[in-house]
Amino acid sequence: MARGDMKIDTLAVGAEEEILNRKEFQAVANTVDFADVSDIAANGLKVVKAGTPVDKDGKPVNSTPWANSVGILLHDVYEDRPQTAVLKQAYINVTRAQKNSGLTYDGALASALNLAGCRIVFEEPVILATGGGA
Repeated sequence: MARGDMKIDTLAVGAEEEILNRKEFQAVANTVDFADVSDIAANGLKVVKAGTPVDKDGKPVNSTPWANSVGILLHDVYEDRPQTAVLKQAYINVTRAQKNSGLTYDGALASALNLAGCRIVFEEPVILATGGGA
């Protein structure tokens, strides 16, 4: 097989939660700290949900004032696989992210992320106009 014959066009994760409003994003790798996590998923493992802000040490930040938040989790993360992608630049679908994470975002979160150098844009879902004949 010649070099360059193998190519991955897309990558899909079966149980992936969609919190992005647009496909464009930038993320950094981080490891989630499960020491203070109490949420248990259906599979019996501790879980931190996509849309949850985290600090530089990977600890989930679950409420205002969102101190030390450095980004938002792109995917649900389980204790047996704590490595994840933390969004630094993205367009977030607020409705889906809040529903999945169980959190309520506010202006203080946007400010905390901005201070951390993030460019996260919180958007509502795009509503497509339906055509009415004329």
